[in-house]
Amino acid sequence: MSARPTLLAAAAIEAGSLFAHAVNTVKMAEGFARNGLNVVFVCLEPAGGPVSPERLNALYGLNAPLDWVMLPANADGTPRGDGMGFAVPALELARAREARIVYARSYVLPALTAREGIPTLVEAHTDPSNARPDFADLLAATHLPGLRRLVTIAPVLARGYAARGAAADRIVVLPDAVDERLFARPAVPPPSPLGPGPNAVYAGHLYDYKGIPAILEAVALRPGIRFHLVGGWPQDVERTRARVEAAGLTNITLHGLRAHAEIPPFLWGADVALLPPSATHPSAAWTSPMKLGEYMMARVPVVATGIPALRHWLSGREAVFCEPDDGAALARAIDEAIAPGAARDGRVAAAHRLAERWTFTRRAAMLLDACAA
Repeated sequence: MSARPTLLAAAAIEAGSLFAHAVNTVKMAEGFARNGLNVVFVCLEPAGGPVSPERLNALYGLNAPLDWVMLPANADGTPRGDGMGFAVPALELARAREARIVYARSYVLPALTAREGIPTLVEAHTDPSNARPDFADLLAATHLPGLRRLVTIAPVLARGYAARGAAADRIVVLPDAVDERLFARPAVPPPSPLGPGPNAVYAGHLYDYKGIPAILEAVALRPGIRFHLVGGWPQDVERTRARVEAAGLTNITLHGLRAHAEIPPFLWGADVALLPPSATHPSAAWTSPMKLGEYMMARVPVVATGIPALRHWLSGREAVFCEPDDGAALARAIDEAIAPGAARDGRVAAAHRLAERWTFTRRAAMLLDACAA
């Protein structure tokens, strides 16, 4: 038994999931481990059975140990879901492991642990209009002494949660973080997987609201630049591939879904990294993508759309902004971002300084301080 205090991190995700919220939660758990805690991570066992810690370390690029506990499906074979079927055994585990703190990316468990008096941190990025009753219960639970902080990623979310009854003084707004040990550019990067440049890289899912239509417009307008889309579920890759082929685009490569640990070399080989979310999706008011910190930590020039959420976190010194949902504007911003000179180098340096403040280790430390206050 470890002599270090135990933190129970919990999310009703399948072990090995590459959904953004899953990666984010796992990396936060690692951030707590880097702060000297013994971290037990409780999640769901995949349908194919347990995943080895070695495999999970490789998928997520972990180098601080987590004690993985995977809850199997219910006895009748039905999924546990993220309600009481997950929360009750997770609470029992917190008791059995004598957890001193709970960090949860769920609605039901943190209300239970807070009522039990276990100091609890909960992460919520959902739309404030979320109509689930258990989300309303979670907001009400922020008034309990045990629920120390509700962590979210944008002021508009914090205001929305408070308007629905959450304790405003328990809400803290922090950007999504970056793993500096994984994404910091090494003195001698490995061979680039991209080939001759200039190379423009987008790393993330291929949903339209992430700005993929604008990227494809920019691809057509800049035949001298090689574009790379790294990520996407298979069905989204195939849908995007069909668009690429229909448009006759030859200067774009779809690399498909990659483990989180496989992303850094794509960024180190890039001349510019793209973050073009659409303004038409509600999340334009609050998104805080992990990829932003990863781009900046990798010391790659960044082009971002000027949606409210990104302008909240960026001053304009760290990236070239462009209009959202406009491929021509994106293409012009790419030209500006990759142009050699003091302006480009200054943006990269400013972005890297900001990324150093956004690490999972620092984010976890801030939450631990808030939990102790």
